[in-house]
Amino acid sequence: MKLHLECVPCYIRQVLDAAKLVSKDKKLHEKIIRESLKAAVDFDCDSIGLLSQVKIQNAVKGLLPDDDPYDDIKKKFNLICMDMEEDLRKTIKDSTDPFETSLRISLAGNIIDFGPKQVLNRSIILRAIKKSLNQNLCRNNVLLLRQNIKKAKKILFIGDNAGEIVFDKIFIEWLPKKKITYVVRGGPALNDSTMDDAEMVGMTEVVRVITTGLDMPAAILPLCSKEFMDEYNDSGLIISKGQGNYEALSDEDKNIFFLLKIKCPVIAEDFNGKYRLGDIVVDTRLNNTGF
Repeated sequence: MKLHLECVPCYIRQVLDAAKLVSKDKKLHEKIIRESLKAAVDFDCDSIGLLSQVKIQNAVKGLLPDDDPYDDIKKKFNLICMDMEEDLRKTIKDSTDPFETSLRISLAGNIIDFGPKQVLNRSIILRAIKKSLNQNLCRNNVLLLRQNIKKAKKILFIGDNAGEIVFDKIFIEWLPKKKITYVVRGGPALNDSTMDDAEMVGMTEVVRVITTGLDMPAAILPLCSKEFMDEYNDSGLIISKGQGNYEALSDEDKNIFFLLKIKCPVIAEDFNGKYRLGDIVVDTRLNNTGF
């Protein structure tokens, strides 16, 4: 997805939020804003928007006293979601369509995102799950996703946030696990899942897990590792979770299904008005029938 002007101040706010998590030093906050603005000035609206985010985050990385400011938050929300697992599995097992119910729970998990400015806790997540189980969802796209999962020989499932990874695991438990590879970030990036989170929640015990090789909150293909790109190119189906991965992959000529919750008006606009803020989405840009 090309850069939208509204994204630039959002990228700057994200690095300031990270700084505030690990330091109360206002002089440091001021320096981080100044360095962010210097990096942001060369933004290119004809380029991938996330590349501007890379420049901004790289410009301040050495200034932060902690290379993973969100570490405590990630562990906290992993534990919160792990505590819900058995109840959610029962909800899925008792439902008339376990595939769709587990998919909806996975989609609900995309609310666990500290990129947008929002307050989150256990009660809010439970309300999001309850809402997701009853929200409108394009039935044709759900059917297409089900058919693609059944037919594809290899599936690459690109994950998003900590906490949310628990709900992805519950969804994957209803899928053909042997042909799925799950992807986490290659290093700390906001509250996105890394290999540490995959191990903590037991995802590594369910399916093979690799990283993007990149410590950024999206699978930005020009920067990803060879291991990731080999899997990406060899997979007949890509399942992409979250807004960041949508931004990175929405223009790709590939069999990709996007699973996300709309939390940003820019993303809603990029779907040409099909969705509104708060909607859960299963969508694909291709009329795909081949594998």
